[in-house]
Amino acid sequence: MASLRRWWRDRRRGGSADGVNLVEPPVPRLKPPARLGLDTSLRLRPWSVSRLGAIFREASRTPTAESLREARHARHCLSAFWLAAPVDLLPELYGGGLGALQRSLLEGPLPMQELAEDERQWRDQLSRQLVQQAEAPQRVNVLLALMAYLPPGQACVAEALMQVPDWLLHDYASYCDPELKARLQQPVGYLRPSAAEEAEPDEALETLPPLSERRGQEAMAWFEEPAVVNRMAALINLYGLDPADGDTREELAGLRDTIAQLWLDVSPEQLEALFRTPVGAVTRSLIVSGFAGELVAEQDLQTRRWLATQVEDLSQPRAVNALLAALLYFPPGKVSFDGGQAFIPAWLQQELQAL
Repeated sequence: MASLRRWWRDRRRGGSADGVNLVEPPVPRLKPPARLGLDTSLRLRPWSVSRLGAIFREASRTPTAESLREARHARHCLSAFWLAAPVDLLPELYGGGLGALQRSLLEGPLPMQELAEDERQWRDQLSRQLVQQAEAPQRVNVLLALMAYLPPGQACVAEALMQVPDWLLHDYASYCDPELKARLQQPVGYLRPSAAEEAEPDEALETLPPLSERRGQEAMAWFEEPAVVNRMAALINLYGLDPADGDTREELAGLRDTIAQLWLDVSPEQLEALFRTPVGAVTRSLIVSGFAGELVAEQDLQTRRWLATQVEDLSQPRAVNALLAALLYFPPGKVSFDGGQAFIPAWLQQELQAL
């Protein structure tokens, strides 16, 4: 009888007679903690993008007490959604119907209305969180949630060019920062300094220290190593998945400085040949990824401003060198040439059209 019980116990365990399961990995049975601290209250609040859109449109067409009351609830629903949205999916979410919903809200009458007491509490909590999360990836979640509770033209981010990702920068400037919007709308985009910058000459603009210690043959040897080039491509892919990751941004900023210095150092006759190497491929990838518009450190702003002065007249020697370097520090589409296309070689014009 004892051997029968042992046989039955072994069968139930799914193992051999000595109690060792040689077919499936064991499933650990650990005692759970007494409590996890989960919020177990069931507060079902279903909503749809189309319904919120209809509410915001109705508040714009007929701003009555009732339509604005519904819009206030819809606003809080959207704001709370941004707080819980996955950080790495924010660009994709904002690029679709949810971004259109946010713009519909910001363009309507609701942001111009005074806030209710609980709305002020919500706004103030978000404002504090934005300061506390200034260096964290989730700061963009908080910014999206807070924008819906700001009156038109009220900026809430210091150094917006460095802190606000490119995919949100235009809307942030349009709804929250008129001064930044004016700069973005200048004929040559970022390439012209602001009035304040023009009024106060900066000695740093006269010359620019080397952007990278890795130059010349040392830098070229770097691009001849497949493992290094693969690492560069991986970094650019990581940036696409999480543009707010600080380590990725910092490493890409160093890579950008090295490539820009190569463009500045090479002789103008060798530009096309260099562009046909991995240096050109990585340059193109950095621009297309959107990282070219990122300012990671204060030195990046100085570099951008200096390069802007070097491309004002493309007829000058080595101006095309500076143009290729400048493309790495300005958002795509924000560089124009004021009639200087004639001085850009045909091969580069074709590449620029493809970017």
